[in-house]
Amino acid sequence: MKQFFLFTFLFFTYSICAQQGISQVKFNVTVDEKPLELGKSYELLENEDSITFDVLRFYISDLQFIHNEEVVNKSKKKHILIDLEKPESLQIAINEYAGNFDKIRFTFGIDSLTNVSGAMGGDLDPTNGMYWTWQSGYINFKLEGRAKKCPARKNEFTFHLGGYQAPNLVAQQVELNINKAEKGFEITLPIDKLLSQINLTDTYRIMSPNHEAVEMSHLISSMFLVENL
Repeated sequence: MKQFFLFTFLFFTYSICAQQGISQVKFNVTVDEKPLELGKSYELLENEDSITFDVLRFYISDLQFIHNEEVVNKSKKKHILIDLEKPESLQIAINEYAGNFDKIRFTFGIDSLTNVSGAMGGDLDPTNGMYWTWQSGYINFKLEGRAKKCPARKNEFTFHLGGYQAPNLVAQQVELNINKAEKGFEITLPIDKLLSQINLTDTYRIMSPNHEAVEMSHLISSMFLVENL
């Protein structure tokens, strides 16, 4: 009888602990450590410029939970489009409640195999505005906006980063160590930190696979960070 009660106690304890795990991952894009608002003008001191963000979309692929270098869980979808015009896209569901893990791994962008497979549906549907052609493949990251110092027409800057063939392979793997807080965590991309390292008077338009797209993708992938809630 004692063994029965011990088994029952352990079973319910395990169930409660499992339910305390997370069932989704939240992404966040920030300016001055606050959630980015499209269409809002920001005075960025590091740039000494007034900047407005109009479009921000990017792909995340193969989101995985790692424990002791082994995959213990992953997202329900292989390819995920994060679009600031759709706040619900910032919440990424996983297969089941995540238990014990110490790292999150994902690809920033779309893998080569998917690119050579042609246009697809869902988050990969060309109607999302993230597909060039079968020859150039998908756009991994799209950022459009306006800055007073930008010399382009209407002060517009445009960064469409893509490319899946060497030497212009843009997709980057990201690994983030996780120190789980009781209230959870979110993965943040501080987009103002990116622009602080770009001189918009010289670099304000990337719209094809090239060396600049690769360099900027490296830079962006290094900026993701984990923040406890």
